[in-house]
Amino acid sequence: MKLTSIHKKIRGMRKKARKLETWADYHKQLHVDSLLQYNKEYVKLWISPFYNLYQINPNLIGRKNPPYKFRRQIFYQLIEIYVAWQEQLEQLNQPYYLKIWLGDPEFMDSQIVAAINDEIDYYNNIFMDHEEHKDFPLRIHHPLMDRFVWKRCVNGYVVWESDLETAQEVNEIQNKAFKTFETEVDGRIERSYFMKTGDMWVGSMRRSGNTT
Repeated sequence: MKLTSIHKKIRGMRKKARKLETWADYHKQLHVDSLLQYNKEYVKLWISPFYNLYQINPNLIGRKNPPYKFRRQIFYQLIEIYVAWQEQLEQLNQPYYLKIWLGDPEFMDSQIVAAINDEIDYYNNIFMDHEEHKDFPLRIHHPLMDRFVWKRCVNGYVVWESDLETAQEVNEIQNKAFKTFETEVDGRIERSYFMKTGDMWVGSMRRSGNTT
């Protein structure tokens, strides 16, 4: 399947921006039944055409970052969804996890995640902290922006050594890996490599209550 070049210009950005509020309004209603069944709920940025896969170069595919202005507009609506979810989670009267994940530079990895029960600990430990200080990458004029606290974490993906076919592939991954893990699977040690793609900023509003 031939993919579109990542360099192809995206047209109709004003129209897409106008649709963002409708997109956010739809997601403001937390699917409580699903949350209670699976202990987690999330909203990813399945916004066309940016979530589509593009040809970055002959050997690499990936997603296309929206223009900076559009990223700011999406971020604004993520905060709006966050606030709506927070009100609904408070009505459950139990501890919960609620965060905005903001990817940089992989903005399309951004999402909102809510969790309860055992999933709270899982999501509180899902990311590795980034030790180096860096300024937050995106500023918007939202009345609640200053109430958010952001933690810089490491964004990336995992490659299992057992999925690699040649010694050359293993060597290349080992040289690029941010961190290496060894896990016991069915009585044998499986090695995996965490490949860093950038930062993941994890944010929530300062408040008292049931949030963790």
